Amino acid sequence: MMDFQIPTQDQYAKAMMDLLPPGKAWPRDIDTNLYSLFYALAGEVRKMDDKALDLIAAAFPATATDFLDDWLEVFALPDKCTTWQSSDEDKRAQIVARLTWTGEASIKFLKAYCANLGYSVDIKEWGGAICGASRAGKQGCQRSDRLSES
Repeated sequence: MMDFQIPTQDQYAKAMMDLLPPGKAWPRDIDTNLYSLFYALAGEVRKMDDKALDLIAAAFPATATDFLDDWLEVFALPDKCTTWQSSDEDKRAQIVARLTWTGEASIKFLKAYCANLGYSVDIKEWGGAICGASRAGKQGCQRSDRLSES
């Protein structure tokens, strides 16, 4: 994520003072009550900006903290691979993996994808019912229905 520097309280106060019209009624000196007022207001504006930046990091899936449970719900997690006992880091990795998944539906791709997530899987692909070849009453998913893994 981008490294963004929040202005200092003095910089905020100066920016707010610069919005005032010119003239003796609006002194810009730092030893005035007007500057003290703007300095105090600037502190609150700086706090809000700081919280807004924290909120961005908290909402982004790879760094989610406050919104981690919401992201888990979106992707129907935890599941058999990710449990409630998994670390937050593992949960975030699963969310990002599901969010950024691009690929194909081949056995080779799926095994590599799972391996990248840290899981070793065995995938068995079965042939489906074929009109004219399948018949009612025949048990499905027999060894003869299994396709090769090439």
